[in-house]
Amino acid sequence: FRDGADNARPLPPLHQRQDTRVIEKLLASFDTPGESTEPRILCRVEQGVAVVVIANETARNALPLRMWSDLETVFADLSRDRSLRAVILRGSGTSAFAAGADISEFPELRLTAARAAGYNAQLSRTLRTIAGIEVPTLAMLQGFAVGGGCEIAAACDLRIGADNLSIGIPVGRLGVILGLAESRLLIRHIGVNGLKKLLFSGELLDAEAALRMGLVDEVVPDLTHRVAALANAIVSSSATVMQAAKVITDLAGRVDDLAADRIQDLMVSTYDGADLREGVSAFLEKRPAVFGPSGTETAR
Repeated sequence: FRDGADNARPLPPLHQRQDTRVIEKLLASFDTPGESTEPRILCRVEQGVAVVVIANETARNALPLRMWSDLETVFADLSRDRSLRAVILRGSGTSAFAAGADISEFPELRLTAARAAGYNAQLSRTLRTIAGIEVPTLAMLQGFAVGGGCEIAAACDLRIGADNLSIGIPVGRLGVILGLAESRLLIRHIGVNGLKKLLFSGELLDAEAALRMGLVDEVVPDLTHRVAALANAIVSSSATVMQAAKVITDLAGRVDDLAADRIQDLMVSTYDGADLREGVSAFLEKRPAVFGPSGTETAR
């Protein structure tokens, strides 16, 4: 998955480092989708900065289950790179960060509680691995960041958005629920009520609305330049201080798990219920979903 990281060398002294143009050039190289149409996770490392790219351009960078696994592997690999100073996560092209999970896989992989358990466990592992890497992470958000794409962004330390950002988690129209890992990641940015509003409304927020809610930290006209500048500021700072700043603030915001059993009950009722089947069918058939009361079937 990585390009050049295995041969990473120690960073040169601060006065010898190149300016933000090195990182800008690396980021800009992924603005134009590559020739391959296969869903894939790309990674390149320059100057101690890793750029991880979600690439599935024909589906707005939606992630099939294999890509979730690959993303976990890439971040686990990066976490062992002692020369790494920062990670930037972006989507391939400029029209989407990530449009979430690949819903076309749901009939086979997520329509019962038994099947969903393994699927959801992979998503949670991936998000925890992204959040757990002990260097600062920046999500470079443009276009769609929906569902799982929004959750991946929430696993990063900072989210920088472009003017064309459209972000949200419209799970109510699909019939899936957020797990504990995803909910915790979002709550640390937008709070309990912010997450409830996001989920209850099902709205996709534009860049300014996302900024007001706290779902993104900045909205900028030149996304590539700003993200590169932030990464360069991190690389130019004490590695010890940057690591401590991340780890200590994350620990300070952590809460105990007092609701795991209740969440497990909700997961079973959701993935064994009728609403998920109806939501997936409606999505694949390109029609509005019709949900019955309390998850019961509704005739159409």
